[in-house]
Amino acid sequence: MGMDAELLAVGSFSREVVDALDYPSSFYDDTPVGAIIISTVAGCCTTDGSRGLADALGIGPWSFEQHCEIDVDPARVDLELFAGSVEGGSETAADFLKLLLNGFKFYFLPNG
Repeated sequence: MGMDAELLAVGSFSREVVDALDYPSSFYDDTPVGAIIISTVAGCCTTDGSRGLADALGIGPWSFEQHCEIDVDPARVDLELFAGSVEGGSETAADFLKLLLNGFKFYFLPNG
């Protein structure tokens, strides 16, 4: 059985991040600034992609104690590996970085 994974983000809504979220911007028209929201940032449909995403974040793919509120240091994230591992590539990596720099917390959800 192969592995797939998702990267979720939880954080405080602002207009600055709306284009990095997973729904069209108009869906957030009635969302108040400061509301805590959840968004799917990235998905991986293969074992290699899922492991690559975990490696890019500096966590183990099956190290469950590392998966909640991942301690992400923007200077240490391998954005090239991240982009090469996820659906959406560099655009998804840019969305991740925007959410990271706006204080979002990340959760890695493996399945396999």
